[in-house]
Amino acid sequence: MGLWFRILGWLLFLIGVPALVLYAFFFDIWVVSKDDPLLSASIEPTLSAGDVVVVTRHTTVSYGDLERCDDPEVPGRFVIGRAMAHSGDSVEVNDEMVMVDGKRNPSPHACDHPTMVLRDPQTDDDVVLACSVEEFGDGTYLALRAQAHPEPPTKATCEYGRWFLVSDDRHFHLDSRDYGPIAPSTCQHIVFRLVGAAGIGDKEKRLTVIW
Repeated sequence: MGLWFRILGWLLFLIGVPALVLYAFFFDIWVVSKDDPLLSASIEPTLSAGDVVVVTRHTTVSYGDLERCDDPEVPGRFVIGRAMAHSGDSVEVNDEMVMVDGKRNPSPHACDHPTMVLRDPQTDDDVVLACSVEEFGDGTYLALRAQAHPEPPTKATCEYGRWFLVSDDRHFHLDSRDYGPIAPSTCQHIVFRLVGAAGIGDKEKRLTVIW
């Protein structure tokens, strides 16, 4: 029995020490806020309010990454968006589809669920949004948009030294269309979801790679 306890102790040591080093110097664990209905809607379908995610401790912004950044309008809070355009890039959102320097990269793959029903943060009405798969940067991700009554088109040129973030939910958005391009020094890359808001029993949202 003593031998097994020693073996178990060594295994915990060999696993625990690297995990503590990674946590102390490279990564942080964060629970996505549940108290902002617009933020909660804007991060679907990739994340949900209440998800437990892993973020980098240092600034690592690249095209297509999902970033958690300091809210430029509300100190002490965060915004979440996908890094779509950088210094001098032209970004256009038309029919709730994003084009960077006149290009859009849809994926030939389809969403497992072609539509998703979300609650309008302002009216509490249920709204059906269409799902599409997009490829940008080094990743592939899901995006939502309204087929009926899309948002008016917007076009901007990203300021130098800043990033233009776009919500994965293009309809109920909280992104650079609302608060402008953002300083990368305020951002951390969201890389992994440990567990979804529904808990460990939700297999679809457990141990999910975000990037």
